[in-house]
Amino acid sequence: MENILLYIVIGAIVLAVVLGWNKKKTSTATQPGPKPTPKTTTTTLDNVAPAKADLVKMTKKQIDDTAAAQGVKLDARETKAKMIDAFIKQAK
Repeated sequence: MENILLYIVIGAIVLAVVLGWNKKKTSTATQPGPKPTPKTTTTTLDNVAPAKADLVKMTKKQIDDTAAAQGVKLDARETKAKMIDAFIKQAK
């Protein structure tokens, strides 16, 4: 009789350990949280070209990228000065 009681107690302890271990594996701490929301920037002046002094400091690639972001198509084969003039003219 004492052996049966001992086996029941040992079985209960083993069961409690196994169930406790499974709970740790499925806890919410290991699950990924919500995705961060992307930061959005809004500009109220969509088609306003940067100042000419700012454009002169940029490379031709930067000027072309800035113009493209504002919907202005520039010819990259032109000189930097001509690209700046075209950008300012088309952005107005």
